[in-house]
Amino acid sequence: MKRLIYILILIISCAVIIAAQEKRFLNKPGKTLQVVPAQKVFQEIEEAIASGDVRALSGFLGSQTYFSLASGSSGYYSSNQAFYILENFFSVYQVRAFRFNNLQSGDSSPYATGVYTYELKGKRENAQVYVSLKLIGKNWKITQITIN
Repeated sequence: MKRLIYILILIISCAVIIAAQEKRFLNKPGKTLQVVPAQKVFQEIEEAIASGDVRALSGFLGSQTYFSLASGSSGYYSSNQAFYILENFFSVYQVRAFRFNNLQSGDSSPYATGVYTYELKGKRENAQVYVSLKLIGKNWKITQITIN
């Protein structure tokens, strides 16, 4: 009987020590995850669009993103579908310049608007761009992209 009590005490002690170690491992002091400001995210999105870099832009796509593009694509798309839609869009509507000219990043639904200058069949044209974000977990994700 004494042996059983010692074994139970040993098991409980080990469980307490393991739980304490796990808590210390997961909650490292000074290593809390911070939410990146929406302005920084818009800056990275602007750079990705300006260079036609679908890979960089796809990192900001949520599981369902709404698109309305000059190419006629509109609707909600998964991140996989969105990658190919954007890849096709950038190959047809070749970006010549892009810059956000209006940023509203102070609230819970930040958005930015800008002008997308592209070349299509040897002719330069402009399109209005609208991008909105939503905080999902600790990351900002694009909820809508409109280029018309």
